[in-house]
Amino acid sequence: MQSERVVVIGSGPAGAMAARELVRGGLPVTMLESGTASPRGLLVRAGGRNVFRRGVEAETHDDDYVATGNPSTDWCYHLAPGGLTNQWTGAVPRFAPQDFHEGERLDERYVWPVTYDELAPFYDDAESLLQITGGAQDVPGLPGGRVDHTRRVPADWQNVRRAAAARGQGFAPMPYADGPRWLIARRGTAFNSFTRIVRPLAASGRFELRTGAHAVSIEWSGAQRRVVGVLYHDRARDHIERIPATAVVVACGALNSTKLLFGSACPDFPDGLGNTEGLLGQYLHDHPREWWTFETETPLSRLAPASYLTRRPYDESAPLLASSWTVGNASAHDKVLSFTPLKAGAFGVQVFGTMIPTPKGYVRPSPVRQDEFGAPQLEICIDFDGETITNMVEAREHFLSLMEEAGHRCRLNPVVPQLTPGRAVHYGGTARMHRRRDHGVLDEWNRPFDIPNLVVSDSSCFTTNTEKNPTLTLMALSARAARRLAHDLKDT
Repeated sequence: MQSERVVVIGSGPAGAMAARELVRGGLPVTMLESGTASPRGLLVRAGGRNVFRRGVEAETHDDDYVATGNPSTDWCYHLAPGGLTNQWTGAVPRFAPQDFHEGERLDERYVWPVTYDELAPFYDDAESLLQITGGAQDVPGLPGGRVDHTRRVPADWQNVRRAAAARGQGFAPMPYADGPRWLIARRGTAFNSFTRIVRPLAASGRFELRTGAHAVSIEWSGAQRRVVGVLYHDRARDHIERIPATAVVVACGALNSTKLLFGSACPDFPDGLGNTEGLLGQYLHDHPREWWTFETETPLSRLAPASYLTRRPYDESAPLLASSWTVGNASAHDKVLSFTPLKAGAFGVQVFGTMIPTPKGYVRPSPVRQDEFGAPQLEICIDFDGETITNMVEAREHFLSLMEEAGHRCRLNPVVPQLTPGRAVHYGGTARMHRRRDHGVLDEWNRPFDIPNLVVSDSSCFTTNTEKNPTLTLMALSARAARRLAHDLKDT
């Protein structure tokens, strides 16, 4: 093995898991983080409940991209140690086994090159770090995972659980990375990938963190047929630096990782590093997201933590079209009252839907606008088609029907349309995995087909879109890819 270090770009959950796995494998690692300081916040937990939380909002970078699909398209990311774990809700459901091959009903392009069984040990490992509050049992569409603090659906919601089960769905506490039962932390979230994973790596003696280091390109050697280094902008010195690398892990976020690959074009890869088939940037997908409230004729127990109604059965749904429902408080006032035994007559529901990824959704370098480092900005083309929107409308009707079947007549309050791409902050798919190079940018180990020492391990690698929060799955995929990379590097 060469003497250079493995360079990991990004300290969010994917980069953190990769660095942890590489250090555990005995490899020296340097992590480059574009941000400089973690945002300040405050979280107080008592008896397993969030008593007070002050965080920071995710940053919308309206001037950093050109929207050519839906003109209202958002792009949120956070250049800070820990990335978007500085703001996230902490929802960490596992993908179900069917999620990895369900797209086969539609086309071979939509089959993941990894199975649930292959990923399960890495789910276990990631969950060991997250200190999860939730249900521990398998329910339809949601495998049970490692849970530190078990919760159950309240007794007066059991009819909803039974009605869901009769329809082939699950209704269970949403698994949340809520942390220990008692906690006072100067951050806005219980789990932060920087404080929980990255910072402890320094004790190993094999880890180095460089903040204010914005990666601008990955260096390819045509003679060696490998990547050999990373160029980054040192914000403190306002200067471009080079760091040699025996391998590189890219974990900048779904769109920033792809932007970096485009920005690393070279004579062997003129359309972007690893972009041999012209698929880089294509198959962009996102979660259509709605939040609405409903009222019940008879008050019910408040749900703390929120409960999760899983998708309808796969064989009853159109391929790759699904939705999930997270049911919780209707307002901040209700959150306060959830500390009391008082019941509620109004509840809030967050719905995540899916969309079928196609080449019509894409990102690519803008020919007319540049970022602060002189590289082309991204052009983002995405919108939700009629089939996707219809699926979201039907999700409202399905939920109310299930509640009535459970004996709880409900009234849906007016729904304000919110179906804007980017609002869920769950972009994915722009450097998708597949077993065949004519259907994907990356192979089953998250590597471009012709580059053995480059890994792309955030949600840009997702082959399809599911109705579940992607964070736990991208953490597991990243750890799996990094373990294989460590093994291969030791054998060279």
